[in-house]
Amino acid sequence: MSGRLKEHHHIGQTVVPYTVEWSEDRETVGLSLDDSLELSVTAPMSATYEDIESVLESRQEWLLQKLYGLQEQEGPPYPKEYMSGEKLQYRGRKYPLEVVDADVTQPQLSFDDQTFTLCVHRLDANGENVSVRRKRQAVVDWFINRAEDELPERAPPLEMRLGLDETPIEVGELAGRWGEFNDGAIRLNWRLIQAPVRIQDYVIAHELAHSIHSDHSDSFWNTVGALIPDYEDRREWLRVNGNTLTI
Repeated sequence: MSGRLKEHHHIGQTVVPYTVEWSEDRETVGLSLDDSLELSVTAPMSATYEDIESVLESRQEWLLQKLYGLQEQEGPPYPKEYMSGEKLQYRGRKYPLEVVDADVTQPQLSFDDQTFTLCVHRLDANGENVSVRRKRQAVVDWFINRAEDELPERAPPLEMRLGLDETPIEVGELAGRWGEFNDGAIRLNWRLIQAPVRIQDYVIAHELAHSIHSDHSDSFWNTVGALIPDYEDRREWLRVNGNTLTI
């Protein structure tokens, strides 16, 4: 005898849908992902939802790594070498990268609204690992700087609609999450600067809603929906495309 139910697990603003199957043949709660990255939970008949949530919470890092690619992955299939012709994603669009020799001591990235230009010393223009790491760091530094400048600027209109004062926003490395709300402040993953602004707004709205509701209750989602009526579509975009927000 077994039954299947559709449920949702929350990791910060990330919602992970999963299917539960209770089975008389199980003694422990098991998790599995198929080729389409659909999460299935198999549980013994005696298991409660609290038991299942406890297991999911203990495997959050694994879930985020498998589903959304937020952790650094070993051996990516097509790692960037930061050469002319590659593309970099910024605010939801991909722009071509041009690498040029210049009189610089460290690689430097710039953007003219159409093309990224990476200036490198001639000794950095080859494909050796050290050169690739130096070029990658220049790209990462540029994106972090843009994220620090741009992401907090998207919050005031949302705060105004919620009647909130200015909320401190920090941007940086945030392992396994796109954002979090803690002690009256928001932290955002700098990789969000690569996503469309509508996705950035969803994550910020989600975290601002936590200043009013600590949990993911119906009232919480009603608050998010008041700010972002199509939040479910944006949340799904992040679930499906989050692993593309990498450098």
